Amino acid sequence: MKNFKKTSFLSLTLGWIGLITTHIIWLNLRYENASGGDTGVVLFWASFFLLIFYGLFILIPQKGIVKLTKKLTLTSFTILSGVYALIGFTILIGWLFLISDNFYGVFLDAFVCGLIFGLTFHMIWNKKRNELKQIHLIPILTLPFFLLFIYLFVFPKLLPSFAYNVVPQYVRHDILKNTIPKFKVGDDLTELQKALPGEFDFEDCYGSRGASLEHFQYVVEVNCCKIVRIEFGPRQKTAYTMGGKRKPCS
Repeated sequence: MKNFKKTSFLSLTLGWIGLITTHIIWLNLRYENASGGDTGVVLFWASFFLLIFYGLFILIPQKGIVKLTKKLTLTSFTILSGVYALIGFTILIGWLFLISDNFYGVFLDAFVCGLIFGLTFHMIWNKKRNELKQIHLIPILTLPFFLLFIYLFVFPKLLPSFAYNVVPQYVRHDILKNTIPKFKVGDDLTELQKALPGEFDFEDCYGSRGASLEHFQYVVEVNCCKIVRIEFGPRQKTAYTMGGKRKPCS
């Protein structure tokens, strides 16, 4: 069973990436951003239960997995792996979602993770596994941490407007906190909307929005497609007031 751990863990890591990507996509379709379904919580618990799944459902029955990889075609093994991941997820934690009758999207996440695992494992094991001999196990084991660093820290810093709707809530709040101070009275609403997509979609270029986050509060008022008031600072006991009068556009 040489290279089984390398091949299986790498395949599961790619499946984990697919799981998170799928979760972000369906959250954006349902809530218009990835914070609506608490992506951060799902990210943590998905990683935790995937490690348990890896030990119980992959490492222990590894001989059976290898036999199926050799007997089944790529398509058959991939589909079977998706179903297998779905069954394993249901046994470990999915039954709670069935009881609560809510948040069924996580089953899609698990199925996609299994599909990607099966596809990757079958291809590597039958064609490329000998090439993994040149790669030490440690880089493969640390790959998830590197990807998390890119997703949670580098991506939001380099491309905050693109990251805004696909990151967990606390990262989203950091982007908001760092972006609001870059604007001033008189700036165009369109520029604010580009920087924080979906956050300031006012009808007829008029409206106000504010919030008190954990360590930051703000208020933005817009009239005639221009920012007419913007206040921000550390969170206080009293939030900023809103409700400026609409003025005719000249």
